[in-house]
Amino acid sequence: MRRSGRISLVGAFCLLAVVLVAVLLLFGKPGPGNAGAEFMDALARGDVKKLCELSYFSQAPSSKELTDEWTLATGVAGKHYNFAWRITATSVTGDTATVSLGVTRNFGSAASYEENYALPMKLVNGEWKVDVVQISRELYPGLPTGAGNV
Repeated sequence: MRRSGRISLVGAFCLLAVVLVAVLLLFGKPGPGNAGAEFMDALARGDVKKLCELSYFSQAPSSKELTDEWTLATGVAGKHYNFAWRITATSVTGDTATVSLGVTRNFGSAASYEENYALPMKLVNGEWKVDVVQISRELYPGLPTGAGNV
């Protein structure tokens, strides 16, 4: 006979597992792969604010200059540029990392094919950012240089 109010051992383990997953999701720091995925998603959507937030430049331009450069890149150069991407690997060495991508440019065209690119990452104040200057300019037309030359 069971007494009401008692929890089974299986129920206790399930509850503990749910709590652990919640703690990991709330307090776990995102890695370079997450930041790289957010960057590529923002690039595909033309989200200038998010691109500015995730960009790293050794010689940081002013906020307005960076916003202007990303606006130009996503609004003019990338207006008719469509692509699909997927992360294929991530490697971390200290405060730098590389997120390897498979990118299909001119997505939807019968002649499109996947090419390999990399997002160089830098750990800045505990957050992973994309070193935009080091990205191959073949990945996306008109990427900002950070020099403020719009």
